[in-house]
Amino acid sequence: MSFIVVIGLIFNKATKFDWGHHFDFTNNLGIRIDSLHIFVGDEDTWIYSSNDSLNTLNGNINVPTDNYPHKVEIHVFRDGELIKLPADSFDCYNCDGNHEYILYIDSVLYRFNP
Repeated sequence: MSFIVVIGLIFNKATKFDWGHHFDFTNNLGIRIDSLHIFVGDEDTWIYSSNDSLNTLNGNINVPTDNYPHKVEIHVFRDGELIKLPADSFDCYNCDGNHEYILYIDSVLYRFNP
């Protein structure tokens, strides 16, 4: 019986996934985005554009597990050009709801909808 428990624990640990936190990025920059590089505290994530990058991008991003709030900076890449945007800090780990950053030419606004 203990053999089955050990196998179950190993299988459970091996199949555990960390999906990250899903974010929407609303593009109010008026330009097509090639990719975003998002920094939340000491974690970073790349989001690559799809056909609709003139309007929105989305994806799961890595966030720290503790010591909130965290500074956020978003780097926007377009045709080899880099635009660095300071963003509202992120203060939510494992919150149920929708996370959105709205990109403006001089700043980024964070919105959480539970």
